Amino acid sequence: MSDCNATLCCAPGMWLPVAGEFKENPYDPEADYEIVWPRGLLMILYLVGMLWSFMGVGIIADVFMEAIEMVTAATKSVKGPDGKDMEVKVWNETIANLTLMALGSSAPEIMLSVFGIMGTEYYAEELGPSTIVGSAAFNLLMIIAYCIIGIPEADGDSETGIRRISEMSVYGVTAFFSVFAYLWLIIILMLVSPNVVSLFEGIMTFLFFPIVVGLAFAADKKLFGGGEKVGLETHIIGFQGHEFRAYEAAALLKTSGKGIDPNMNATETAAYLTKMAMAQAKPSRAQLRINAMRQLTGGKRVVPKDVGKASDYVKELPTVTELEEKPEVNFASGEYSVLESGGMVTVTVCRVPCKGTFNVKYHTEGVTATAGEDFEAVAGTLNFADGEDEKQISVKIKDDDEVENDETFIVKLSEPSFGVIGPFGETTVTIIDDDEPGEIGIKDKDASVVALEKAGTLNILISRFNGSAGEIGCKYSTVDGSAKAGTDYIEAKGEITFKAGEITKIIHVGIIDTNAYEKSADFELKLSDFDGHGDRSKGFSDHNTACKIHITHDAAAQKLVDDVTKMMNANLEEYQLGHASYADQFKEAFEVGCEDGETPTGADYAMHYITLPFKVIYAIVPPPSWGGGWVCFFAALAMVGVTTIVIGDIASLFGCVFGLDKGTTAITFVALGTSLPDTFASKSAAVGDDTADAAIGNVTGSNAVNVFLGLGLPWMMAAIKWSGSGPDDTWYGLYGRPILDDGTPWTTSMSKDLPVTWEPGTDKQGCELCAKELPLGDGAFVMPQGALGFSVAVFCSCAMGCFAILGYRRANCGGELGGPKGPAKVHATMCVLLWFTYIGLSILKNTGTI
Repeated sequence: MSDCNATLCCAPGMWLPVAGEFKENPYDPEADYEIVWPRGLLMILYLVGMLWSFMGVGIIADVFMEAIEMVTAATKSVKGPDGKDMEVKVWNETIANLTLMALGSSAPEIMLSVFGIMGTEYYAEELGPSTIVGSAAFNLLMIIAYCIIGIPEADGDSETGIRRISEMSVYGVTAFFSVFAYLWLIIILMLVSPNVVSLFEGIMTFLFFPIVVGLAFAADKKLFGGGEKVGLETHIIGFQGHEFRAYEAAALLKTSGKGIDPNMNATETAAYLTKMAMAQAKPSRAQLRINAMRQLTGGKRVVPKDVGKASDYVKELPTVTELEEKPEVNFASGEYSVLESGGMVTVTVCRVPCKGTFNVKYHTEGVTATAGEDFEAVAGTLNFADGEDEKQISVKIKDDDEVENDETFIVKLSEPSFGVIGPFGETTVTIIDDDEPGEIGIKDKDASVVALEKAGTLNILISRFNGSAGEIGCKYSTVDGSAKAGTDYIEAKGEITFKAGEITKIIHVGIIDTNAYEKSADFELKLSDFDGHGDRSKGFSDHNTACKIHITHDAAAQKLVDDVTKMMNANLEEYQLGHASYADQFKEAFEVGCEDGETPTGADYAMHYITLPFKVIYAIVPPPSWGGGWVCFFAALAMVGVTTIVIGDIASLFGCVFGLDKGTTAITFVALGTSLPDTFASKSAAVGDDTADAAIGNVTGSNAVNVFLGLGLPWMMAAIKWSGSGPDDTWYGLYGRPILDDGTPWTTSMSKDLPVTWEPGTDKQGCELCAKELPLGDGAFVMPQGALGFSVAVFCSCAMGCFAILGYRRANCGGELGGPKGPAKVHATMCVLLWFTYIGLSILKNTGTI
């Protein structure tokens, strides 16, 4: 039989211990377990195990954040004030930050509290609530201290050296509730119903969560005044889950101040614009937290190192004179057409620059046209002399009397002697049948065109398909869109006629130069009233009958913009969150990551292999791209729950072998371990943003949500359980048992009017007679205030001190973060001292010293 007075005994967790380090009391399975292994060894093992499990929960929490990022990145198309379609996010940023993002950032603490209550069968437990309060103290005092001194000094250029809160209304709401949440705990645990969370109090604690979200949303929308109401917003880049569009790349080029130069090198420009856009987009809370965790565990980064601000890249954006021209060979056009009776088609090959001798091979391939029947196959080598930039390839076309649809073949370039084959490395040749009258329409490539405002005249191509015999025609007219006839363009209407053998017609539309700095307007040219050859022609058939024209003030380099757009999307894939397949997830799990452009260090390799088991296990979570992120969301949440159960068990046993109570373990080791990734994420947000909103808002929002969700949800569950089921024998055994005059215990089947006396229960947190304060027979969720109430009161005092420091800095230092280094160090030190004060007083209370 074990003797816990002579040796160390510890309460078992839900799953641990499992390795035989403790032994169960065979006479009392409910009793604490007696230590078997050397205590010193267990101290080391549990310390290492707890640190390792912190890394594990950080990794799966970041998978959870990836799912949240995918969910909140969803967009929808709406009509803007000018009637144009706009892509806007489905999730409001404030709501996303205070709901899903806060849940993802604080998932370990919240799940620890939820599973802690469930693991004790809805009795009070100390680890979860104390971790939430300890985490709040670390977040508010230590993280803000780190951010105060973490802002770089002003450089006279883009770096101001200071960060100031811009959205004071949102900050006011979250800051108020980040303190009120903990004052509310004092009210319900120490004032209104000491040591008891009533059903009303449990429900209200949880309901404060949607209340604070709603108030923050209203403040964000300026519904409380303080500025113009916020309308629809678009962003230059959808950082995750959205590709760049050409107009977005063009907008960045304009923002850079360099303009659009057709001679710019697309690859170099795309690399700079990608980082510029990522800086301008301000990486989300999820990205910053995930990137911080991956820095700690040797994983692939999702934010470039020192991405900085958008303005940092403007001065570095290369111009054409700074770049070396790279040799490239292309066909002059991606498509050619020839009548079947034409006999020959000639295509042109161009190379740039035209320096030195150069050769490239070519050959033809049939698509729907057949070599030998419709055209003669050719192959060979083009030899360019020094200074020569063009060569021609001729292909013979064979005519026949059969009525047939248009047919195509391609001509391909290959094996250049040096340089690369460009985007037009092959060209398509269409052989047009001239035995039928054919149809009229607009080719897909001609159905949408971009016109420079200064172009003067736009040429719109109308084509004839599947024949060229006889004469056919139709009418055409322009139709206003956002561009108006007489203001943006000259109205055009009339008739076009294709004579026998003609396959292309041009309609000229005049563009009016309004000298607008930014021009973006659309209108259409439509075909109607086909005329010609009766039943022999199919009219317009299924061809395009409208051409959409987009007028822009600066589209001179459309090819550059298109190329840059594609390359920017390719560059962004390097930093994209989540994967589309399991194969990619497992591949990344085994890869060692490092900073952009660097090679992995020894520390990267060490941390990668230390955390590799977690990475492989968590790779079984479905990819974030499935189901808009929701499948991964719920699967990752379940994994977070499983991991936090292990953390709870390890933390309890760790505290036991070290001689620490659960409250002290929670506010120190556990709170620090779960908050560390947020420390680096908040600092990155502070440095990379122009304001202090993200860094401080993340802290204040999370602290409020942690209480209302992390304590509100489990406490509401427990209050509902005990209010509904009433007390049982175990409950009375803990919180006081009613005894009749004859010495027998009172039971719920007896009358509530019987006189009883109270026998103290076995609760060790000061609630051994709490049942006496409730009506006889009524159950409730008993939450002994004990050291928790004292710890919360100390935190509230320290929190108000921290907010006073931030207010002083705003008034006297130019902003809450950064500024002169002397005052910044003093104020950061004050915040750190407040944290140590909180920790010191809480430990003294936990140990019974005060």
